[in-house]
Amino acid sequence: MKHRNKQLAQIALLLTGISCLGLGVNAAAAPGNVSSIQAGKAIAFNRAQGNCLACHALPGGTMAGNVGPALPMQGVTFQQMFQTKEKLVAFLGDPEKLFPYANMPEFGKNKVLTQTQLEQVADYLWSLK
Repeated sequence: MKHRNKQLAQIALLLTGISCLGLGVNAAAAPGNVSSIQAGKAIAFNRAQGNCLACHALPGGTMAGNVGPALPMQGVTFQQMFQTKEKLVAFLGDPEKLFPYANMPEFGKNKVLTQTQLEQVADYLWSLK
């Protein structure tokens, strides 16, 4: 219960920050909300959609691959790697644009995932510590 309250407080703080910036984002559409994180995890774990487990080990995942690094990488957060969630979304959509020799599917460029799905996966990955 304590962990859940802390998580809700963090979400409230995030939403307050977005509101203060004048971005006009409502709670249901705010990046990083609990339902978006859960949806992103479901996509990442789904063998027919994101299929992240084909290459990466993720917390709670089974039958993980070892082609890519375990996520999150030890000692490096997604915040440190990408600075903004938008850059992470762009990377998931077209990894070779950021890293020319990335051995990763172009989920957005090849229309494997929609923009909304890419954002949800990014919300999930961003939430990993």
